[in-house]
Amino acid sequence: MKRTAILIDGGFFFQRVMFFTRKYFGRNVMLTAEQLVHLIKIVARHHLMDERSPCRELYRIYFYDCPPPSNQVRLPIIPNGHKTSGYMNFNTHAPYQLRRNLHAYLRTSRKTALRLGELAKNGEWQLNTHTLKALLNGQRVWGDLTNDDFHYRIEQKTVDTKLGMDITTLALDKLVDVIVLVAGDSDFVPAAKLARMKGVDFVLDPLWANTTDSLREHVDGVRSFDLVRILQHVTNSELVQQPEWWREDEPDGSHFRSRQKAS
Repeated sequence: MKRTAILIDGGFFFQRVMFFTRKYFGRNVMLTAEQLVHLIKIVARHHLMDERSPCRELYRIYFYDCPPPSNQVRLPIIPNGHKTSGYMNFNTHAPYQLRRNLHAYLRTSRKTALRLGELAKNGEWQLNTHTLKALLNGQRVWGDLTNDDFHYRIEQKTVDTKLGMDITTLALDKLVDVIVLVAGDSDFVPAAKLARMKGVDFVLDPLWANTTDSLREHVDGVRSFDLVRILQHVTNSELVQQPEWWREDEPDGSHFRSRQKAS
């Protein structure tokens, strides 16, 4: 059996899962921490059961993230009829509560390691990606924006360092035969190159995000699964639109049909 470690960039994971949830299930679907843990385990199981490389056993799932902020910050937009913009309390902010709950579940999950970094002291408000696209396309105008069109971005520290160190340790100490990295940027290329030099089969799962050529060049394969079907199974929710890659002739029970990119 090939020992397999699955390393997940938590910030990237949240971004992609929320993108698929919002696009295909609408804003009324609110994921829970239990559902996110279930989703992580399903993705891990698919990589372990990959028909192109069978006989894998899980060494450990590593999840890299930062604890959510717990302070208050002034909102960027003054609502109509108000004199001030007011504040956002991160302790009661639903996405951050979800993140805290997920961390709590991961701490008690078997064969799972939670790696937490640190947040910078200060952050800044940024436009949501879909809001920026709507502004550029002329579908929205600046005067129509609300505080819901912004997110508060705080730089994470030491997360990438911890991920790179774990890849290096797993490879140098020959703890695993396969590393699956769920991430989307090229910061991990040096560690991936080292792992491959030490004989580790290095697989990238970008969750169907576009990746750089340099990252694809230094991995042994790229594999992503159908997150929409997995989310449908985990949440038992109705779709608001069907993904373009689904075929009408697929059997109703094929919830985990995978989509593959050339390795």
